[in-house]
Amino acid sequence: MSDKNKVAIITGGTRGIGYGIATCLANKGFDIVIASTNEKAAQTSAAAIAKEAGVEALGIACDVTQQVQIDAMIEQTLTHFGQIDILVNNAGICPFVDIMEIDEAVFRKTLDTNLTGAFLCTQRVARKMISREKGGRIIFITSLCVNVAGATLGDYAASKAGMHMLMKSFAIALGPHGITCNAVAPGMILTDMTRHHWEKPENAEFIKGRVPAGRIGTPEDIGNAVAMLCSDESSYINGVGLIVDGGHQTVCT
Repeated sequence: MSDKNKVAIITGGTRGIGYGIATCLANKGFDIVIASTNEKAAQTSAAAIAKEAGVEALGIACDVTQQVQIDAMIEQTLTHFGQIDILVNNAGICPFVDIMEIDEAVFRKTLDTNLTGAFLCTQRVARKMISREKGGRIIFITSLCVNVAGATLGDYAASKAGMHMLMKSFAIALGPHGITCNAVAPGMILTDMTRHHWEKPENAEFIKGRVPAGRIGTPEDIGNAVAMLCSDESSYINGVGLIVDGGHQTVCT
């Protein structure tokens, strides 16, 4: 695969990690589709990326829990660009509700968004990739919660661990078609949503002591990892979960 004129869909790409991924891929020359439940935000983000990186970018409304909206997103992408080369399953939620207090509706919404949404997007995009016979790259954005959890992360951790195994199943099924499937698990990442927390002096000190790299991660750190897995050089990397956390999980205390 060559980066030139390739088309990448990023779900949940209007801000934070998703926007960082979209920006990094655009800077590598990919044309971009930003999918979000907020159509205006998707279009605004796409326009900013197009202007900055000099690529084509399209913003599309899509709720990944709704199969009909996923199908519409795919058809809009194919109508506009004629192809899909990359899918990044980034859309996700984390309610932070204690596992003993969370109700069924919230639990199901987390799994539907994070896990079922990734399944539906991958299955339907992969079918288009297979019929085109040009291969492809599918990336699942998971979490350190693939391996660790907390009392307020039960639904989120279950969904992300499920995504990891879903990725492996798709890697087996799609490998013979030249389509690789891998996961990127972000560590602690500084975004607009988390900045107020991580920039507090005591939390900044925690990062320095806990993360061997000595700093918190950025959305671009995740974007660069995704871009690597989308490159020609990654064609023999399949079914892998890449932890991008500055060494955080290597520290035992």
